[in-house]
Amino acid sequence: MRPETIKKREDEFFSNLTNSSGVKYKLTETTDIGNDVKIYSIRPDFNSYYYNAKTAKKSICLHFTVGYIKSDTTSLSTKDNHVSVSYVVDRSGRIYEMFPDTEWSYHLGSGAVGGNGAMSKQSIGIEVSNYGPLKLSGDNLIDAYKNEYCKVSETEFYSKHTYRGYEYYASMTDVQIDAVAALIKYLGRKHNIPMNFKPDDSPFASDADALAFKGVFYHTNVRKDKFDWPFTPSLKAVISKCTEELLEVPESKPDATATAPQAAEAPASVAPAIEAAKSEASPAPEAESVQETAQAPEPAAESTPAHSVEPPLQPAQAPQAASSQKTAQARSTKPAAKKSSSLFEVIISLILQLLGLKK
Repeated sequence: MRPETIKKREDEFFSNLTNSSGVKYKLTETTDIGNDVKIYSIRPDFNSYYYNAKTAKKSICLHFTVGYIKSDTTSLSTKDNHVSVSYVVDRSGRIYEMFPDTEWSYHLGSGAVGGNGAMSKQSIGIEVSNYGPLKLSGDNLIDAYKNEYCKVSETEFYSKHTYRGYEYYASMTDVQIDAVAALIKYLGRKHNIPMNFKPDDSPFASDADALAFKGVFYHTNVRKDKFDWPFTPSLKAVISKCTEELLEVPESKPDATATAPQAAEAPASVAPAIEAAKSEASPAPEAESVQETAQAPEPAAESTPAHSVEPPLQPAQAPQAASSQKTAQARSTKPAAKKSSSLFEVIISLILQLLGLKK
């Protein structure tokens, strides 16, 4: 499938949230993680494609789908299958959350170094919507489904890279690279995962090495029969956009397109910084609505801006304060009146003594 056709199909999916099998998703929340990158939390009316059990996360695994978003989401939410990932990122830079990143599903497969179950539980899977390996056929590069992906002359759509039996791989788009990097950094801050990228795409030396690893690895690091991800310019660009520094204040914030989402509780170490940031924050610009295109539920009627502060004096306290002020004024004038009256009496008494009218 050609890249321009993929773009049309992605926009179509975003507008109706229906996968290639006809399964309809509901947009439950939209989260802005900074730099114009958003996470769209989507759910079908069942959750049997993942385990509703929280597990501690210590790593992130990158995959590619060998497909496009409508078929990707079909594979990632097959009922009663329990094979999925938390996130899939399309070529337009949209990030779809398939299930909470605190929970898990199998995503590495049988024979994975470290064990499919153990490694799947402790890692967060990210699928990059991408056709992956391509084969040369005349002047064309053909995808895994024997359709034309692009011309050999259209070098912006692929990289020439010899790896595990293939010489050509579909590239990420620039916005997709930005979105994947933003998501990795967001998850690093959220789960305290270091920006420690596996230096190559060869498998871990042992199960112990795989289980002990903290950082970002690739499907190729646990499976010799996989080819996601080879070290193409796209992967190198993602790595270069991620740094060791993990900011204390998460970039994530609820978006105006969300339906009254419950804000996640911040870790104790960052809570003071978040509160300080809230008090200094300026009003956020109005977000573009996706309610019509994505059929999101109606937003909550009102919300209190995070930057608003309580007035120093509440209306209920005003009468009491005013009454106290009057009382204080009255008290301050009474001694003056009494002093004035005593002086007058002394003067009259002196006059009367001088006139001999008073002894």
